[in-house]
Amino acid sequence: MHNNDLIGDLMIIGTTGFLASGKGAVSELLKEKGFTIYSCSDIIREECKERSIELTRDNLQKIGNELRERFGANILTKRLANKLKIEGLGRNYVIESIRNPAEIDELRKLSKFILVFIDAKAETRYQRAKERLKEKEHINSLNEFLDSEKKEMESKDPNSQQLLKCKQMAELTIDNNGTLEDLKKEVDDLLVKIQIRLKEKPDWHRYFIDLAKNISIRSNCLSANMGAIITKENVILSTGYVGAPRKTKDCYEKGYCLRRKLNIPSGERYELCVSVHAEQNAIINSARNGVSVKDGTMYIYGTKVYQNSNIAIDAIPCFICKKMIINAGIKTVVCSTKDGSYKVFDVDDWIKEWQEKDMIDDKHQYGK
Repeated sequence: MHNNDLIGDLMIIGTTGFLASGKGAVSELLKEKGFTIYSCSDIIREECKERSIELTRDNLQKIGNELRERFGANILTKRLANKLKIEGLGRNYVIESIRNPAEIDELRKLSKFILVFIDAKAETRYQRAKERLKEKEHINSLNEFLDSEKKEMESKDPNSQQLLKCKQMAELTIDNNGTLEDLKKEVDDLLVKIQIRLKEKPDWHRYFIDLAKNISIRSNCLSANMGAIITKENVILSTGYVGAPRKTKDCYEKGYCLRRKLNIPSGERYELCVSVHAEQNAIINSARNGVSVKDGTMYIYGTKVYQNSNIAIDAIPCFICKKMIINAGIKTVVCSTKDGSYKVFDVDDWIKEWQEKDMIDDKHQYGK
């Protein structure tokens, strides 16, 4: 449902409902709470103005259906989505007047989209329609009103308005049969329901990998930012980042990387490095504080940062760190990967692999 690469951490509420159900009133209440309003009907109105077509309800239906038939049933929300992207997507939005299932499918490509159906009795909606006389509706009786909205209810033409299907696709409903004060309470309750529905809670591995990422920022190695956390039963026991031993000069203070100065290839001669690896520091720090990490889980996050780059890597421990992890009795290692996910290792598998063949033949190696 969500595509965070597209829109980020925002709330987008879409509203649908039958004629004069109060979609505009809901939008205005959301506007008071900081939402920016967009309407699918505005896209049609823009088209009508460009063609010098009178803004009547029949004309809006006709042009809307024409646009869907010509460019696809999702054209209105597709154009709105483009507008949102041009704006920069730095706020919450309400998109009203959604009338076709394809429009909903298009909006569901956006992050945290929720469709809300605005419900009201036909008699109530008829009275509202008579009062607003918007876009020359000219509705003179309840029967005429019901006949008028039948065009919007359901059609076999996939490019036409299909409000019954839109109603069925809605995740939440607002009852708008009461007063404006009643509606305000409905909107308040709606936002709480949406907050609960959209709450995203990371799993423990993601939670600790993200914390290890923050720890890695403390790194003082010119080549890499690496952070490590050791936990047990989801409680943090120790942390560490890559950097020079206490009270010695790090690479930033020296102004150069010793390994590069000596032309040492990556993955070789780790003893000729100013820094202690993050995994090693996490184990050392636990020992300094008298904390046992036996049967714990280690989380490692890493990026390459040389020459001010910031490139995600597969944060697999080196051979020295693997040996220390094994001897520390750590059971599980979770490493960040270059694709933004993480990989989980059972340390017993490393032991078994080394029992059968040389460690140099490891299936997973740092820098590989």
